[in-house]
Amino acid sequence: MREKAVQAFRSLGPPAIPPLRDLLKDADPGVRQAALRALSVIIPVQKEVVLIVVEALHGNDPAAQQAAAAAWAGLKGKVGRDVILAFAGDLKHDNVDVRRKAAEALGELHPVEKDVLQALAAALQDQKEAVRRQAADAIGAIGPEAGETVPVLTQALRDPDTATRQKVARAVGQVGAKAKEAVPMLALALKDADAGVRQEAATALGMIGEAAKSTVPDLVLMLKDPDAKVRRMAAAALGMIGSLAKDATPTLVQLLQDREPSVREKAADALGRIGQAGQDVVAALVQALADKDGTVRVSAASAMGRLGPAAQDAIPALEQALKDGDAGVRQEAARTIGKIGAAAEKSFPVLVQALKDSDANTREAAAKALGTIALVTTVPKDVIQAIVQLLQDVDVEIKRSGIRALGEIGPKAADAIPALREILKDADPNLRRAAGVALSRIEPGGGGGEG
Repeated sequence: MREKAVQAFRSLGPPAIPPLRDLLKDADPGVRQAALRALSVIIPVQKEVVLIVVEALHGNDPAAQQAAAAAWAGLKGKVGRDVILAFAGDLKHDNVDVRRKAAEALGELHPVEKDVLQALAAALQDQKEAVRRQAADAIGAIGPEAGETVPVLTQALRDPDTATRQKVARAVGQVGAKAKEAVPMLALALKDADAGVRQEAATALGMIGEAAKSTVPDLVLMLKDPDAKVRRMAAAALGMIGSLAKDATPTLVQLLQDREPSVREKAADALGRIGQAGQDVVAALVQALADKDGTVRVSAASAMGRLGPAAQDAIPALEQALKDGDAGVRQEAARTIGKIGAAAEKSFPVLVQALKDSDANTREAAAKALGTIALVTTVPKDVIQAIVQLLQDVDVEIKRSGIRALGEIGPKAADAIPALREILKDADPNLRRAAGVALSRIEPGGGGGEG
């Protein structure tokens, strides 16, 4: 009966808000969810409804959170400017809880109106930490379009409250490249007594990107920070700055020996993004391919893929990685061999073998690698024949991987045309379709369809 009552409330409009709000205290989670759904269809959207749904989004009731998330997806686009401006006005309310909730609501609405952004910037100087923190969250949620708040955000990096400084640094990062004027203050924040602030400052510098190149020496120092999360984010930031952070390469190589796997993972990724492919870098990444942690091995293989042909000395290690117990490592090793290109032509046999891998993504990566290498080198006939043999396999997925590989190789797989035409007669429509696609790539215009 309560659920039926909720349905009836939907047609009553704003007067239904108080009783529906009371139903959010009902012991039955289904009733609470129904009440939130009913609130979300009341038109025009009321400020109080926005507050109720946003509070449920951030509450501790899983049932209400789920319903609020679904309701908010359709509700936020219907919130009128009058409601948004009302929240902006509430940022100056005498009641601290009203100010905090207004900032929280604006954080979910992502307004870009100049006067609202100015109100949020002013809230960064509120006398209450809870309001300042929520205002920083709201600005961060708006992202690059909140660029005009950067001067005030920059000053707020000196906030006496540690949690506020963390949130402000995060907001600066979310604004991104438009926050470049905050770079000097972020460099100072890297020396903050609080590890959380240092971590957020490093992350922000990375998100600002190339415009933060002046802080590379500061970030290199952070690679030796006692806190692992700070080291990790400093490495990530250097990677996001890219080639302009090349001076960090020697320290990042050393960081591949860090005691924390997450730090080693980001160090490897950063080396790939920076792109300095010296012998010491490639050798260090090869060593990281044998790391005891799977995510580090994946990151090392991916980094070598970013280095491309310059990582050719790593081919033997990458071929070995195609036998790794972690499917993610095998996938990345196959992709990287393909990216190395012509120098990896001797890897054809191991890639053909990888077409039989138990993991579908690894088979696909191997097929694409074969095609990529085939673009820049000659494909031996015995390689094509080895792939054609896969078309006779009893495992449909292995058969499909062979078909895909021949299609990726393209015209250089012409010797496989008769075998692929036979597949066009197969009882499996998916295999017929795959063979048709492969034939169309091998002999463009040759009528490789199913027929």
